Formats: sequence, structure tokens, C-alpha cells
Amino acid sequence: MNNIIELKGISRTYNHGGPDLTVLKNISLSIAPGELVAITGASGSGKSTLMNIMGCLDMPDSGDCYIGGQNVARLSPDELAEIRREHIGFIFQRYHLIPDLSASDNVAIPAIYANSRRDHRRQRAAELLARLGLEGREHHKPGELSGGQQQRVSIA
Repeated sequence: MNNIIELKGISRTYNHGGPDLTVLKNISLSIAPGELVAITGASGSGKSTLMNIMGCLDMPDSGDCYIGGQNVARLSPDELAEIRREHIGFIFQRYHLIPDLSASDNVAIPAIYANSRRDHRRQRAAELLARLGLEGREHHKPGELSGGQQQRVSIA
């Protein structure tokens, strides 16, 4: 079975004018389709850095990161953006919804960047919201939704 994410010997060091701070050192990880993985650790242990590398938002200093079998270091910025848009989703502790947009419009934002037709975006947003139990809430703004409903909009 092909892994959806594979890290081989990933290391990441930061230098903000002081001594180097190594947050990841020789990390290897394979994630198969359908596998559930939890990244845990103390504050400052490198969890966010690891997630940013797996999400194609940051690059390691050494090692290889493969997403769907592709070495992300060899991809152009546009190709990385396409992978993020089509294959990677983050669920943030804060939902990062745009307060002036409806639930449906918040869900449709990634499809705008994918140049999807407006009617397709609306239909897909309605389908996703319905699958997450938010049918009838498509036109509500985030401030009109509960915290759990906002999180489901973010997931959609």
C-alpha cells in the first residue's frame, strides 16, 4: 500500500539571531491511507513545525517529505499550492472563518482558488455542510452558529 505521507530523516533548525534551535532531528514517519495519527508533545517540542512540513507550508533543512509519492522539495510553488488545496486540510483550534461570510461562502473559498464554477462551488458547499449536519445553516454567519457548528464549517 502506498503511503499518503512519508517523511525520511526530516530535520528543521531555526535561527532567530541567537543560538540555533533544532526542533526536529532525523524524524521519519509513514502514514497510510485511512490511518489515524495523533501528534502529541509538550509545548515547543516541534508539533507545529512537523505539521507545517507535512502540510507543505514549510520545508525541512534536511531529509525528504513525500506527499502522495511526490517529493515536495522538487515541486514548484504552484504545485505545492495545488497539493495543499486538493489534498491537505488542517483543523485549527480557532476556526479561521471569515465573520462576514455565510457558512456556505466560507466553505466555498478553497474552490474559488481552484477556479471552480460558481454553481459547482455552491452545490459542493451545500453537500459538505449537509454531510456534517448543517443543512439549513448554509446562510448563517459564524457569529450565528455554535462553536461546534463553526468547527464543522471549518472541517467542510
